[in-house]
Amino acid sequence: MSWIWAELDFASLYSYRMPNLSPSYALASPVPSPAALRLALVDAAIKSSGKVSYGEEIFEVIKSAKLEIEPPEKVSVIKSFIRRLKPEKQQKGKIAGLLESTGIREYCHFFGPMRVYLEISEREEEITRLFTLLRRLGTTDSIVMCRATVQEEAPQSDLICKEAINLELEALNFAKRPVFTLNEIKPDAKFSQVNPYGREKRGNPYVQKIFVLPLIEERRGENWVLYKKHPFVL
Repeated sequence: MSWIWAELDFASLYSYRMPNLSPSYALASPVPSPAALRLALVDAAIKSSGKVSYGEEIFEVIKSAKLEIEPPEKVSVIKSFIRRLKPEKQQKGKIAGLLESTGIREYCHFFGPMRVYLEISEREEEITRLFTLLRRLGTTDSIVMCRATVQEEAPQSDLICKEAINLELEALNFAKRPVFTLNEIKPDAKFSQVNPYGREKRGNPYVQKIFVLPLIEERRGENWVLYKKHPFVL
């Protein structure tokens, strides 16, 4: 088994809307969901090869692979009031024009790179290359550049996001650590359920998990909060 170590640098603000929240009130997670990262690699495989079948091959390799996320040294989260345009739909789903609306959206600013670690036993070079092809995560303006290498060493366990059920209460410090519900791919999920270029979407390929981030609140204002990386006590 080998680990792919990837460093993701965002060109500007980053936003990933948490599952089950309305676009009109889109609170953001400081890290993307594991499912979003896996599917971003699948999308990169399809776009780089021009073959949906290649995306399916990569999906089968990485859908259940161990994936760890380490947030940047510091993350600021800003709550913004925005004006936007959304399609106005008529009968039978036809779009008649655009309607102006307002909403709340959170954006994150990273101080340093976010790190992602993927443990795999095959096609290491291919998947490492796919990491370097990533161009965005989250919203369309969450532009990213990625560097990746293959390592034998595992990531530092006290600095990666943890499922809440796997941690002792004294390690969590719920009073100041951010806790988020994020999507993960089900082990028995089929490629046809997540294929962005296909029509068959039967069943829900996702399961929601609660993650505690290795961050602790440093400062807070009326519409913003600043987190800094803080290791778990394991």
